[in-house]
Amino acid sequence: MAQLQVVAPGARASDDTPSSAERSDDDLMLLARGGVLSAFDTLMRRHQRVALAVAHRHAGDLQVADDIVQEAFVEVYRAAQRYRPENKFRAFLLRIVIQRARMARRKNRRSRLVLGPLPETSVAPLGEAQVLATERQREVQRAVDSLPERQRAVVALRFGADLSHAELAQTLRIPEGTARSRLFTALRTLRKKLGGLGHE
Repeated sequence: MAQLQVVAPGARASDDTPSSAERSDDDLMLLARGGVLSAFDTLMRRHQRVALAVAHRHAGDLQVADDIVQEAFVEVYRAAQRYRPENKFRAFLLRIVIQRARMARRKNRRSRLVLGPLPETSVAPLGEAQVLATERQREVQRAVDSLPERQRAVVALRFGADLSHAELAQTLRIPEGTARSRLFTALRTLRKKLGGLGHE
């Protein structure tokens, strides 16, 4: 994945910020607000992987997901001045990732949500097990792609970021009961289509 870079006019890097990796997300956002680029770099390194996983599961394409995450971090940086330190940074970030993923899906209707990485493309002939796994993955993609947007979002967050029901609710700004219901309905639909899929 390409290295993310966020550069703002007038921003300054800082070498006098001790133990930035040990600071809380809120502290790092406050430092970023003051123009400390190293603080925001730490935030990106800390959350980049989970953000990419969520974007990939929603968009269904790794390159598209990479673009989504880069755009999301740029938006987060621009929002630093109005960010409220309430120990909810990850929810704040993933909410933006989901919003960006929705926009990407509208631009490219052929994007498909996936629940796991597809096998690497190889010039060697695939064995029976690999062929079956690939076909199964395509079935999963088609099934999840058919879900309503709100259900796709909870599935992407659940499988991409391993969020609890409470965290799903916080990220999507919905009641916890609604998050539970959406996830339950989504998984029930997928089980019917696929004949069994994971568990809550």
